[in-house]
Amino acid sequence: MSRFSVSFLLSIALCLVIRSQLIVAQSPDGNLIAKACEQANHKDFCISLLKSDRNSAKADLRGLAYIALRLAEKNATATSLFIKETLNKSDRESGTYQQALLDCSEHYITAVELIEDSISSLVSDVYNDVAKLAKAAVADLDACDESVKEQGGNAVTVADKNLEIRQLINTALSIVHVSVSTRAH
Repeated sequence: MSRFSVSFLLSIALCLVIRSQLIVAQSPDGNLIAKACEQANHKDFCISLLKSDRNSAKADLRGLAYIALRLAEKNATATSLFIKETLNKSDRESGTYQQALLDCSEHYITAVELIEDSISSLVSDVYNDVAKLAKAAVADLDACDESVKEQGGNAVTVADKNLEIRQLINTALSIVHVSVSTRAH
């Protein structure tokens, strides 16, 4: 084999090794998801969430935060619809139960808008606004929780959904924090 052939084959082998390492680093099982979730309060939830989304394989840190915020927005929208449907069926319920659901409905309208605005800020790389808007959405979820506490029936389901959405938002915020920290170095 000629010297050129050996050099050529070694160059190709080196390129393949480097490429495979880049693929592993960006894969759902790679280091990026672990890095993204390193500051999350619920690391297992964060890792499971990101690994379950097929788009995470090609995402950077901002893309991973986007995945979490999109899922929060989707769940918040579904919860808002659930609350409206429950209100339409709650004619026989007490006035305080209906009022609690009405309060939650109003808070969810605002929360969904805030999450959508947070996503827009993320896409525009305005990370301070991402955090402010997402935290404001969490405040609306907290207000909803306050309204439905001590209520039975579907109010308990709403409180459970609030917890899940809060975890999604907090996961996104922790990923944004890691992303900002990484950019600063």
